[in-house]
Amino acid sequence: MASRDEILKAARSLGDLIAKDSTVQKLEAAAKALQGDIEAQRVMTDYERQIGKIGEKEATGKPIEVADKRELERLQKAMMASKVLRDFQVAQMDYLDLMRSVDEAIEGQAVSAPSAGGGQPGR
Repeated sequence: MASRDEILKAARSLGDLIAKDSTVQKLEAAAKALQGDIEAQRVMTDYERQIGKIGEKEATGKPIEVADKRELERLQKAMMASKVLRDFQVAQMDYLDLMRSVDEAIEGQAVSAPSAGGGQPGR
């Protein structure tokens, strides 16, 4: 049986491996490029605000105006026109895919391991 210290040591080793993966390095480079592009930051912030505004209207049952939809469409086009934002989004998706794969691999091992007492955790 592994000790807590052994598990944490293995987790730190996994973290080190993940940090060295090209996916993480691409995400860091894309984030740095985004930090250096004020216009891309503005477009992303405006887009997130508009999504929030529309979501709030939906949640409260208020009508979503044509102007709101047009503004969202304009901001979506501006995001797609920005190479910095496109690269950042692709890097984020690749990173999330890596993390999902890691989580599935860990979960697969945890599920296949016999549990103490034969029951489900917490029961």
